Amino acid sequence: MNIFRRFKASLRLREAIKMADKAHQETGKRYYVMPQHGSGGKKLVVMDRYNFRRLKMKHYIHREARVFDLVRECFYCTSYSDGNQFLSPADRKKKVMQYFAWVEADRKATKQRRRNHGK
Repeated sequence: MNIFRRFKASLRLREAIKMADKAHQETGKRYYVMPQHGSGGKKLVVMDRYNFRRLKMKHYIHREARVFDLVRECFYCTSYSDGNQFLSPADRKKKVMQYFAWVEADRKATKQRRRNHGK
């Protein structure tokens, strides 16, 4: 990934993290920064468990998905209201690298779709 794409992606992630932290301060709930599929690697969604369950009920998310999957797939998560389960700096770095890998993979998939569509 070139430096400009990486910079734009890091700004997007930083903004989503700020939104999650702000929501956590207001409500005390745990929030997750997740990718929005079908957005071309451009959008991140901040959600809590309540919204996760709602999306499962409406079948936007597969009904077999669990909160463990949410934690594994998220790019950032706040701590619980009692302060437990916060991301350590090492884990946070892994999540950022996971985000950059997702952005790059999504960019390549979009590029491939454009090539195949033109034929």
